Amino acid sequence: MLSVFDRYVLKNALGACLVTALSLTLIILLTQSIRFLELVIGTDASIGYFSLMMALAVPKFLEAILPIAFAIGVLYTIHRLLLDREIPIVQAAGSSPLRTGRPFLICALFMMLFQFALSGWLSPMAVEKLQQTRGDVKSHYATLMFREGMFNTIGGDLTVFVNQRRGLNELLNLMIHDKGGAIEKGRATTIIAKRGIVNITDETQQLLVYDGTQYQKNLKTGVITRLDFDQYILDIPVQNNTTGTRWREPDERILPALFINTSTAPDIDIRKQDEFLAEANRRFSTPLLYLSYTGIILTFLLLSAWNRREQTRPMVMAGVAVILLHAGYIVIFNETQRHLWLGTALYALALIPAIICYYRLLRARL
Repeated sequence: MLSVFDRYVLKNALGACLVTALSLTLIILLTQSIRFLELVIGTDASIGYFSLMMALAVPKFLEAILPIAFAIGVLYTIHRLLLDREIPIVQAAGSSPLRTGRPFLICALFMMLFQFALSGWLSPMAVEKLQQTRGDVKSHYATLMFREGMFNTIGGDLTVFVNQRRGLNELLNLMIHDKGGAIEKGRATTIIAKRGIVNITDETQQLLVYDGTQYQKNLKTGVITRLDFDQYILDIPVQNNTTGTRWREPDERILPALFINTSTAPDIDIRKQDEFLAEANRRFSTPLLYLSYTGIILTFLLLSAWNRREQTRPMVMAGVAVILLHAGYIVIFNETQRHLWLGTALYALALIPAIICYYRLLRARL
């Protein structure tokens, strides 16, 4: 049963972690938004796509910065409780360091569950959707070659004039002129239509035009023919088409998808199996860091002699210890992708500091 003190500390700790995480996420988003802006501006996409890509990038950034944001939030909360003499009063009433730190441990357990769900399912699904959206913008906005109010040259011999663009791939009131026989060999063609749709496939890009008229001139005889049509399909050469099937990276796959069946999996998945297992080890071991971060901070701040003038030193030592632990974890994970046997080191690095710190807290006597 949670006491009044536990609920009070838990509310403050979670609030501080949330504010820190959101602040760091927004800072990272601001730095990364330039890439999305370049893509949107370069393809003339709508602001809706920019907003969607920004939203889909949040889970991945949050997954990366959440452990550090949690450590900052816990460190700030304990420091404030010490300065306000709330923790010293509780300890003077007979509460042990481990009992005093219980709400922070509960907070750590809650964040562990959230981190596991975030890294195991939410973040990979968001990353996969983000990559699909970026590909969709690049491919479907191939209509960028059809600029409004301009004569656009395509493939050297094809000239297209578009009065207005609407939506992803819709063109209104357009004129197409082929002077070199790209549409039909040996004939110069001019097409005037009320509406056109750019249709993207894996191999080609087609322009479907509706309610128009086609004029063709035989380049040898000079005879001109006219054809009124309801629908006409025109193949347009495309140099880069991004709509084909794309191999999903490990960070785009939910946790169960990282454990492949070698008898049915594609060859490329089998070759990348070590990367999948390294990613799985990271997702299982990262939540354990919350226990170590909490234990380190509690050990440095609660077991040191309380002195209002010297609280900076334990805070700095705790912060440095957390940063070194996090940096070591990142280094080992990068090496794990090349040497899978180092995966056990991720769990050891995440658990051993926690075991040592909680043992010291348990043995501590006021």
